[in-house]
Amino acid sequence: MTTTLAALLIVHVLGGIIAIGMHNVVLMHLLKKAPNYVFVSRLAWSAFVLFILSWATSAYYYVTYYGSAVKPRILAGSLPFAHTFFMETKEHIFLVLPFLALSIALCTTYLRMNPDDDNLRKGTAFLTLVALVVGVVTAASGIIVSGSI
Repeated sequence: MTTTLAALLIVHVLGGIIAIGMHNVVLMHLLKKAPNYVFVSRLAWSAFVLFILSWATSAYYYVTYYGSAVKPRILAGSLPFAHTFFMETKEHIFLVLPFLALSIALCTTYLRMNPDDDNLRKGTAFLTLVALVVGVVTAASGIIVSGSI
């Protein structure tokens, strides 16, 4: 693995983990009676940017290295299900995260202008919970796949 690919993989992992943490903070603030929507919106947009960055770096890593160098080793190893189930699931679930993050960011921006829309706040909190669960499952799948080599 080249230094560039290693750096991209680090950006992918750290960007995703930080974005998941940001969604946790967004959720906690949305559950308050009077959230600071400026803060929440900025955090939601930052999480979106990090998910896009994580998405892009993982795509490059997967196309240039994982498919040809890592995947065959996993499939030939003692835990081939790590790829056939966890990685395949992760690849498809991960595609949804940036779109969930964009939806959350847009909703929190709208809430900045309409802070009394309690239904939207609750709906955005639920959507953020969904994104948080998807993010944690995606990260856990990555850990399982990484540990199978």
